[in-house]
Amino acid sequence: MARFFLLKSLLEEAHALDKLEMRRQANQIRSLSLLTRDDDYVNVYRLSKEFIEQLEQETFISQPSASRCIHEDVEALNHPEIVKKIYKVPAKFTRKTNLKRKFGIPGIIGCIDGTLVALKKPADNEERFYCRKGYHARNVQLITDADNILNVDPTYGGATHNSFIFNYCIIKEYLEALTNAGEEVVFLGDSGYGQRAYLMTPISDAEDNSPDALYNDLHSTARNSVERTKGLLKGRFRCLLVHRVIDYHPDVVAKIVIACCFLHNMCNRAGMPALQISEEERLEEAQGIAEVQKRQTRDLPSNTNLAIGQIRRQNLVNRLWCSYHN
Repeated sequence: MARFFLLKSLLEEAHALDKLEMRRQANQIRSLSLLTRDDDYVNVYRLSKEFIEQLEQETFISQPSASRCIHEDVEALNHPEIVKKIYKVPAKFTRKTNLKRKFGIPGIIGCIDGTLVALKKPADNEERFYCRKGYHARNVQLITDADNILNVDPTYGGATHNSFIFNYCIIKEYLEALTNAGEEVVFLGDSGYGQRAYLMTPISDAEDNSPDALYNDLHSTARNSVERTKGLLKGRFRCLLVHRVIDYHPDVVAKIVIACCFLHNMCNRAGMPALQISEEERLEEAQGIAEVQKRQTRDLPSNTNLAIGQIRRQNLVNRLWCSYHN
């Protein structure tokens, strides 16, 4: 009997605290009238003024209820039948993308890069997610065209280098098969990746006004598509910013990333504008990721594959130079 009354007392106390938190949130929302500009609302509360006004008319839910809603939505957006409708498999996105038409690079089908999504310290296999002192993350591989996310792989921890993730993903195997069959397929990646026949990286120390410099300029302009996509994705879903920490298990964080990418593509296709991250946030993202990458070990191709990749890249350099000077 004593145990029953103790449990009842604890539940009543938890309910009282929950109601107190709801009243606190309501008071906080009502105080927003002190802010007058839309950018103030966005910067302080990450919400628009119109949405705040809508929230004032709604009934607030407790944190546990919100957490349950998040889990339900994330699970729904990770259903295989949903995911496959928006994420192209290699056989589909290698045939036609808007990158070649927009940037004029022969064979270009996608841009690739990784980005970090911070999470709480995991209870198991911490070393896979450890990036630097007190910081753990998922390293998310993104493949994009000029506008949308074509493929996402959030399964690796932050201790893993981008080049390793690519080297062991199914996309690489498919690109190799197409290349060996004589098809021209090209991904663009930064200098962190190894040069391959189907993955073009920048040329270091290119002389001004040279074919190599032209190639680098075109490469940088086109590859900026994936950088822009990362900024827009994290502008829409600010929980993905590198200085935020998602307070869930790593497996749930991976599902949240997939759900955000799914919704990002839906918003793009519906023509919905995305909030840009600030310059300060962009620099913080870049510096944080660069610091982590210094501690990671690159997974480079063999000397033979590297040599073949360099020959393919030089052929592409020559073709671009000729096309721009004829």
